[in-house]
Amino acid sequence: MARPRLAAALSSEQQQSALTAVAAALAAVASQDAGRLWIGCSGGLDSMVLLDAAARQWPAEQLRVLHINHQLSPQADHWQASVAARAAALGCPFEAVKVVCQPSGEGLEAAARAARYAVFEQRLAAGESLLLGHHADDQLETVLYRLLRGAGLRGLAAMAGQRPLAAGQLLRPLLGLPRQQLEHYAAARTLSWVDDESNASSDFDRNFLRHAVVAPLRQRWPSWHKRLARTTDYLREGDRLLCDLAELDLASCEPHSEVAGQSLALVRWQGLPARRQANLLRYWPVLAAAGEPLDGAELAELQSSVIGARADAQPLLLGRGRHWRRFDGRLYLLAGKPPPLIDYTLTWSLAELPAELALPDGSRLIAERATAGEADAGLLKPPLGALTVRPRRGGERSRPVGRKRSAPLKNIYQQQAVAPWLRERVPLLWAGSQLAAAAGLWVEASCAAQPGQQGIAIRWLSAAEQHSQ
Repeated sequence: MARPRLAAALSSEQQQSALTAVAAALAAVASQDAGRLWIGCSGGLDSMVLLDAAARQWPAEQLRVLHINHQLSPQADHWQASVAARAAALGCPFEAVKVVCQPSGEGLEAAARAARYAVFEQRLAAGESLLLGHHADDQLETVLYRLLRGAGLRGLAAMAGQRPLAAGQLLRPLLGLPRQQLEHYAAARTLSWVDDESNASSDFDRNFLRHAVVAPLRQRWPSWHKRLARTTDYLREGDRLLCDLAELDLASCEPHSEVAGQSLALVRWQGLPARRQANLLRYWPVLAAAGEPLDGAELAELQSSVIGARADAQPLLLGRGRHWRRFDGRLYLLAGKPPPLIDYTLTWSLAELPAELALPDGSRLIAERATAGEADAGLLKPPLGALTVRPRRGGERSRPVGRKRSAPLKNIYQQQAVAPWLRERVPLLWAGSQLAAAAGLWVEASCAAQPGQQGIAIRWLSAAEQHSQ
């Protein structure tokens, strides 16, 4: 635990300036309807200042202190105990969550961040806000770090002061204040905090930037944080403009909603100027809620191995939290990883509606009452007893509404341009030995409700679609 800095070491003007600046930053949050507030508190200087200022701004019952124990330091339990004690002293509810950090290709820091944000997303409910104590020094480190990694506009714009997170929002009210001002606040309030011993090691890239680069910059340019805020605002505005342009271009490329994602017409995309082609691909995941913009490597691989693949190929490219495919002249952006092919046989009762059925591959069927003509795939006519649900196994025949004769399921899939990767996964609904429907695609003519009649609409939601809802 770091010793509290003595208020006597500061002038009264410095103390008051720090108190006023932090209070103003929190008041800006209080002016909006932020709902219940979670305070992410590690026990370090910035988060302890944030917690103290929040407790002065809001009643304790509106706050909930959340500590993530990464279990990476011998002092981790001590840090947790110190935050718990401070929360108790302020009368704020406290919760600690221990996580396991599993480093991947991006290292331990990235793994810790991923584990931490996974907890944040789990805890944050609709209408709630998570407050984090990032400050202007953190922002400068982030800009420099991403600059050296070759980031684009969105990366160089660094951390946003406010952004959606899960069902709520993330707020960084201290982002415009330099660390020195937080130190002055802590001194004026005689706060104590913990120091992470790993912050002293220059083995980590961000620590090297903090000690060897950021410190001299602060001394050379005292008003650096104000200039930095202006620059990141310009970068963020430029990023938004490029995203707006991508949205306009996407609308011109005949976008379609697909199972677990979207598709666009490649012939329309190819009609765009080359720079706008690349810009659309880069920002399409943002528009489709399928992750961050493409980096240069993923963009180049997409253009080469998917768009540029031979005409009869069925290319697949895995990205971060998404995957890409091409079929029948369309490019597909699909959320998550390709789901596994699983054979199953399930019984589903539609005696009471609405009804749901979870499938082994993570997808879900939903049955609801509707009036025939309202659903593109047609409606099943009631009454229906228990249905059997299973994927295609070969040899099935069907006569969808509008066809005069039955045909092999394989032929119907081809005629309706059902994507090849879906054909073995589409749930088939059987009423006894009669195929009643291909979920989300069509209803068998003999099982369909007539126009204007009440029927049963069947929706098929992928695991990724359920998560986005």
